[in-house]
Amino acid sequence: MLVDLPTFKRCCFCCPLRRGILVFGYLTLVVTCLFIGMQVLMWQMFKTEKAVTTMALYRGVVMEAQYFVIFILYALDLVFNIVLIIGAHLKRRLLMHAYYYYQLSTMIASFLVVMLSYHDIRHFGSLGIALTELSIAFTGFVLQIYLLLLIRSELSKDRYQEGRSSFTNHIAQVFVDPPLRRQWTREVEE
Repeated sequence: MLVDLPTFKRCCFCCPLRRGILVFGYLTLVVTCLFIGMQVLMWQMFKTEKAVTTMALYRGVVMEAQYFVIFILYALDLVFNIVLIIGAHLKRRLLMHAYYYYQLSTMIASFLVVMLSYHDIRHFGSLGIALTELSIAFTGFVLQIYLLLLIRSELSKDRYQEGRSSFTNHIAQVFVDPPLRRQWTREVEE
C-alpha cells in the first residue's frame, strides 16, 4: 500500500520553505542549548548524591538515563542542528540528507522508547502525569514529522536533483520557417 506524502510549497502557510526550515533549525538549536544548560544545572544540583542516572526530556520523551548518554544525545542533536542550518543556508543536498536521516532515526528511536515506557499505564502513580508526558511526546513527534516533511519537500525541488537539468531552452524548440526559405523552395520546385 503506497501513501503519497504531502509536498509543501511554504512553511506554516506563510513563509518560503527554505526560510521556514531555517527558522525551525535555529529554534531547535536554541531549545537544544537550553536543555543542555538545564541538564548541566541538574547534574550540578544532584552530583553530591550517589545516583548515576537522571531524568531527561529528549525530543519530547521523558526518560531516565545515565548522564553521559544524555550529554551524547544532546551533543549529537546540537551538531546535526548546525548541519541542518548550514545545509539550508548553502543549499547543500548532502547536508540536508544527513539531517533528514538523523531526524528520522532519532524519531523512530524516541517512538520506541515511548512505547516501551508506557506499554502499561497502570504502573504510573498518577494518570495525569502519564497523560501530560504522553501529550508532550505526541507534540514532539508531530513537530518532528512536520520538519521531516518540510525537508523532504525542499529536497524534492529541482535544484537538489543530481543529473537533472532544471533549465530548458524553449527557444531551441520553436522552429520558424523564414520567408526567404519559402520563396527559395517555391522557385526550386518550379
